[in-house]
Amino acid sequence: MSSHLRRLVLEMSVGMFAYVLLLGCMAAVFQKGLEAAGFLLGPVLLGLFLGFAADVAMLIHMAHVTELAADSQNEAYANKTTVSQSVIRRVIFVIALFALGSRPQIDAVSMIIGALGLKAGAMLQPVVHRTFFRGKEQDPEESTIEERRTVYGNDENSDGSSRA
Repeated sequence: MSSHLRRLVLEMSVGMFAYVLLLGCMAAVFQKGLEAAGFLLGPVLLGLFLGFAADVAMLIHMAHVTELAADSQNEAYANKTTVSQSVIRRVIFVIALFALGSRPQIDAVSMIIGALGLKAGAMLQPVVHRTFFRGKEQDPEESTIEERRTVYGNDENSDGSSRA
């Protein structure tokens, strides 16, 4: 995996962890309400954590598959690979959900809610990037310009600018 993609996975993981941490804090605050509804705090927190762990595994797998498909430079192969790997990822998650959620120590509903953190991580990634990783990398537009100059040559018009 490229360093840029690793950083993106890390930034999304931070956002996913913030989501699960917020839900865990809310579960602790509303512990009495959870117990009244039939949910114990321990299994709920464990389910949230396992949902987060599943999210991280799925995110790493998605990044690997995306990079593999992009490196192939074959549209048919990329489409077939991403679709089949997506189905495999979902089947494995459902199997893990049934296997772990059937235990009384783990709440399956909170595991599903914890797994929704992948979407929260994607939405929080720009905020995490601006907050924690601002000076770590050059401007993305700058790297795109450098890449274009490497691929297309070092003439002034290769970056699409209209500078004279």
